[in-house]
Amino acid sequence: MKKLFFIFISVAALAGCNRSPEYYFKFGNEMLSSGRDAAALENYNKAILLERRFPEALTARGMLYERQGDTQKAGMDYRKAIETGPEYLPAYNNLAALLMDSGNYTEAVKYLSQALDVKPGYPYALLNRGLSRYKLGDCAGAVEDLSAAIDRNPKFELAYYHRALCERKAKDMTAALSDLNAVLALNPAASLAWFERGKAAFSMGDYGAAAQDFTKAVELGPEDPQYNYGSALALYKSGQLAAALPAALKAEGLKPGAPQSAGLIGDIYAAMGNREKAREYYIKAAGLSARSSAVYRARLEALDRPAAPRAGKRRRPAAGLYHDRP
Repeated sequence: MKKLFFIFISVAALAGCNRSPEYYFKFGNEMLSSGRDAAALENYNKAILLERRFPEALTARGMLYERQGDTQKAGMDYRKAIETGPEYLPAYNNLAALLMDSGNYTEAVKYLSQALDVKPGYPYALLNRGLSRYKLGDCAGAVEDLSAAIDRNPKFELAYYHRALCERKAKDMTAALSDLNAVLALNPAASLAWFERGKAAFSMGDYGAAAQDFTKAVELGPEDPQYNYGSALALYKSGQLAAALPAALKAEGLKPGAPQSAGLIGDIYAAMGNREKAREYYIKAAGLSARSSAVYRARLEALDRPAAPRAGKRRRPAAGLYHDRP
């Protein structure tokens, strides 16, 4: 009872200042923009105290809580905003984004679908539902949502990128490359798009183009072991052995214990004719992976096997050892 009495006094005091809930909400936004989080929170609290059915203020306060790392309070405010203002779409989207960050994509899809029931063409709900469906393994649903989102906002970088991932999965490389090109036109510093474009080119057998794209990804993310390994593999496959070797050695250094990198280094040394170093790395790769051990041991055996004569040509006999019959 005492708590209710104090709340009544507080509300009465605020009302006596002749300030509206909208005033405190607007002032809270100004404080937030200037980085004064405590003052922003105080004003959002005042706005909500005067008007409990204020979804804009609840959503703004939820965003502030989320920025401060209090996701529980943020989620509560977003849910209250939806409850008190079912037409206020940002509350749905922010709650869904919070759920996506925690890996709860099924629940996110539920709220985003509710938002789309309110406004079928809401682009941010289409984008986030498409991303959630991709994470849930529903590429057909993802492509449908992401395509609709792109139609409404052609600058949605994430929509192009994830649609490209689905297209590559469906082996539609032409469409995947087109979407990855769209990402890079919007954001040339998108290292993941360069990496994925390299993977698409590699799968099409264009190792030179793949090497260029992987190398660009390495420039943007020099400490990423996947980028360095992809670059090394494509350089090796395109015959650029001198460039492939340092890239492979760097990939191995960034991710010690990866058998693929050690095996690739063995392949490069073998192609360069350095059998001793090739043997060293094949033995290392075999020891790092029980599952792939047989593969690397087979390469070791191949090193010690004499090269087969080329088809259609006889091996020239060593002098004095034997002669061909007439």
